Amino acid sequence: MNFDAQYLFRMPTRVIYGFNSIHLAAGEAIHYGAQKALAVTDQGLLEAGLLEPLLQALQSSGLKYEVFSDVPVDPDTQVVDRGTRFLKDTGCQAVIIVGGGSCLCAGKGMALLATNGGNIRDYAGVEKYKHPPLPVIAIPTTAGSGSEVSAAFQISDESREHSKVSINGWHVFPEVALLDPLLLRTLPPRQFVFSAADALAHALETTCTELTTPLTDAIAYEAIRLMMNNLAKAAFTDDLEAKGRQLLASTMANIACGNSKLGLAHAVASPLDTIFHLAHGQANGIMLPYAMEYTLPAAMDKLARLAIACGLAQPWMSQPEQAGAALQGIKNLLASLDFPDRIPEDVVPKHEIPRMVRTVLNFPLPLIKFNLRKPTEADLTDIYEKAYTGWR
Repeated sequence: MNFDAQYLFRMPTRVIYGFNSIHLAAGEAIHYGAQKALAVTDQGLLEAGLLEPLLQALQSSGLKYEVFSDVPVDPDTQVVDRGTRFLKDTGCQAVIIVGGGSCLCAGKGMALLATNGGNIRDYAGVEKYKHPPLPVIAIPTTAGSGSEVSAAFQISDESREHSKVSINGWHVFPEVALLDPLLLRTLPPRQFVFSAADALAHALETTCTELTTPLTDAIAYEAIRLMMNNLAKAAFTDDLEAKGRQLLASTMANIACGNSKLGLAHAVASPLDTIFHLAHGQANGIMLPYAMEYTLPAAMDKLARLAIACGLAQPWMSQPEQAGAALQGIKNLLASLDFPDRIPEDVVPKHEIPRMVRTVLNFPLPLIKFNLRKPTEADLTDIYEKAYTGWR
């Protein structure tokens, strides 16, 4: 027994799951003292009518509100500035975010900037702000990013090519996350799959970092089990129960990785996302099997336990067989989703491998340092080489 072990687990966000739980947003904003709230979303969700239940609930409650729907994919600091000015000019005192990762990051940025001033770049890093943000009620419409229970968010920095501002702090956690499966009904299957791949990467790679604990492993293993049993059905059918379970799994995955951090998969996926603009979930889903295959020798016991927890292996099998079954189970899941198994060379030319390796090695967040197996420059090159060949 390791008597020196110390575990820290934090998750201050209240999570409320249920069909039509979006109707609770008004009451939550009022609970935190707001007399007027800003609803942050994107134009597509607004036009699709996904905000109608929220706006009806706000009207019924008597809570005044405004809507900011100019959030694009991958919002930059200028979007946060515009939204913050609108928020302050209209006198809003809480932020209700309805959307995927882009909306959640932008809305969290507006809430922080409203109470601290300046530019969002000023708060890059950990606990760099002086004042807590405005209360945030987060309502995800994809089952992927998990930002509704995250102490961090990222905003693109248009002043620096291929750069993002990353803000992290205790007060960045939203006060409340409302998980409403009904909001996933109109999500196109391909977008559903790409978002879910991000959640799968969160759950899987966080089990293979140096910061894992029995608490985070338990949450991550169950998140992976839920995804294996529900993801395909959630993406390609109208099964609302499956969509709800995938939504829960996504949130659980981020609760786990928020405490035990991410590792190699997100590290090697980051250049595909930031430099070549592959969808974040697509990049992570492509690189996940290669990152886990590299990590496997140092994470044999973790992946073996995962295989048992998810019903992918039997107790009588050897540990290497169990760990191999876990990796194969992830590949089988991705194959069932018709997920791409290689880097698209027409988008990311193969001669860019050295640039991608440098990007990973110089990434501000030391994700590869958290990984149980530490890759060298040659290792990273080999991982990318394999990712152009494919595993199928």
